[in-house]
Amino acid sequence: MRIQLIGLGNVGRSLLELLSEEEQKLKVKGLDLKFVSISDSKGTAVNENGLKLSEVLKYKELGWHDCNYYLKGCSAIDAIKDISGDIVVELTPSTINGEPGLSHIKEAFMHKKHVVTANKGPLVVAFKQLKNMALENNVYFLYEATVAAHVPIFCLLSSCFITDEILRVEGIFNATTNFIISEMEKGFSFQEALDKAIKAGWAETNYADDVDGIDAARKVVILANTIYGQDFKLNDVKIEGIRNVEPLIVDAKKQGKRVKLLCEIVKEGDNIILQVCPKMISQDNPFSTVNYGDMAVKFYFKNSQEIFVSAKFVSPRQTAQAVLNDIVTIALNKRCKG
Repeated sequence: MRIQLIGLGNVGRSLLELLSEEEQKLKVKGLDLKFVSISDSKGTAVNENGLKLSEVLKYKELGWHDCNYYLKGCSAIDAIKDISGDIVVELTPSTINGEPGLSHIKEAFMHKKHVVTANKGPLVVAFKQLKNMALENNVYFLYEATVAAHVPIFCLLSSCFITDEILRVEGIFNATTNFIISEMEKGFSFQEALDKAIKAGWAETNYADDVDGIDAARKVVILANTIYGQDFKLNDVKIEGIRNVEPLIVDAKKQGKRVKLLCEIVKEGDNIILQVCPKMISQDNPFSTVNYGDMAVKFYFKNSQEIFVSAKFVSPRQTAQAVLNDIVTIALNKRCKG
């Protein structure tokens, strides 16, 4: 499979490192994954015979100095249009308007290329349009890493519970706020816990989307739209962040309880309620075991009842692993179809 990568941030670099390590193992499984183009914000590295990933990472660190296959000014859109590829992996940062990722994904579909992404923005802005474009062009569109990194969500639903009905979903989908709350439960103030999160690398200096619940709400939108085939937007979610969570934590401590920023999707008849807000939970609630940067999801099924899945989140490598799994899934499905 010929892969075109867009975005060389933390997840993009982690993906290349992971592929460098796993290349021989994948070849033993009959999978030959070649990166034919890798685009960042200033240009594109191109080799239609396959780029050497360790070399790409080295040149990226050096600002592409003396790299004769890096085409400065060659945009990701140019690469999608002009370079032969099978899968476009879109890993640019999430934005409010979905760009530039939205344009990248649409362009890939128009050229009948499969898409794997960890970028939440485009799916929040134009979920139904993108799903329809993928169907019309008979290509795969996978986005496992958009909701909770490597926590198995979409792959679990599509393989194990196809015939069951989901009545409710709860989740801890934001690692930053979970870290901050965990520190506040130890007695630190919101600001002190936030400073610790920034210093430890859990929070960016621009942390508003995390602490105000926006990042978590984006994930709720993507998950609800996938499950119920809707086209919810961000303003359909009732959102409360954690800036004023300290009194709730104090009260929870007195009652021997915990506090978590819980994401909820609830189906009540024909209505679907979407919510993100801090909630007090009992010590025997499985979410009470999900601390610091870890994440989890709990599904309430009509027949299968309750399914709880949690995973430890340490670094962008886990997100990259989810992206790689999506790539391999497409490669294996294409091989099976001949």
